[in-house]
Amino acid sequence: MKSLGVVKAERGDIRAERLEGRVKPSVPFPHRHDFFQLVVVAGGRGQHEIDFETYPIRAGAVFVVKPGQVHRWDLQGARGYVIEFYVESLSLDAMDRELFQSLHELPEHLKLLSAPQQKEFYFHCEKMCGEFASRDRGYGSALKSHLNILILSLFRLSGRTAVKKSEGAFLGDFERLIELNFSRQHNVEFYAKALGLSPKALTMRVHRLLGKSAREMIHDRCLLEAQRYLGYTTMPIAEVGLSLGFQDPNYFSRFFKAKTGFSPGAFRDRNN
Repeated sequence: MKSLGVVKAERGDIRAERLEGRVKPSVPFPHRHDFFQLVVVAGGRGQHEIDFETYPIRAGAVFVVKPGQVHRWDLQGARGYVIEFYVESLSLDAMDRELFQSLHELPEHLKLLSAPQQKEFYFHCEKMCGEFASRDRGYGSALKSHLNILILSLFRLSGRTAVKKSEGAFLGDFERLIELNFSRQHNVEFYAKALGLSPKALTMRVHRLLGKSAREMIHDRCLLEAQRYLGYTTMPIAEVGLSLGFQDPNYFSRFFKAKTGFSPGAFRDRNN
């Protein structure tokens, strides 16, 4: 496969369906979405790979697949729920916005440890599937209410907290800028200017919130995309570098090896 396609949602701001009626038993080819996808597993087995990490399919597992992440799965008799949504299209009040702006902080895989936790998740997912299928009056509001409870439960389950409103908005703006420009702009100065900050102020603020520098965030995003293309496509290595703004193939190779310990070719061999 030369490149990675993006799968878009079919209809509605929030989509909720049962896992067994939605997917084929095996989706071995890598793909990605432009929306958030929650996969709540109620039974079955198999495996789910998200950006090179492979997780087991077991009852009680919850997967949070973020926009742009590459994933594929192999399921045997899996039962559960698939919930998809675009954060940008949801009508959110201030409290909801603070919660949803932090979604990228959630881990990709969580395990519901207790039977009551599983029962609560399955209840809300089942209600969402019913609302989505019936599309009765007010179904959109009902879907959002159940989704809010699920997202809040995931934060509590993960042990993480949503960042403060002002900081969440700042990080969201910075991450969106990176997402739009990482393949062309690698310098902190560009992002600092767009955010109305000095490069030093941007670096200090990001480090205080995330424990890493602004430069690291930009480079990490470039690296992840390079890994995706090298591991999941047949795109020539020089072309991968060019697509990410590296005009010199040798510089791209040095950058990649410094970050991973492997040359681009060796990384591709290990993951194919």
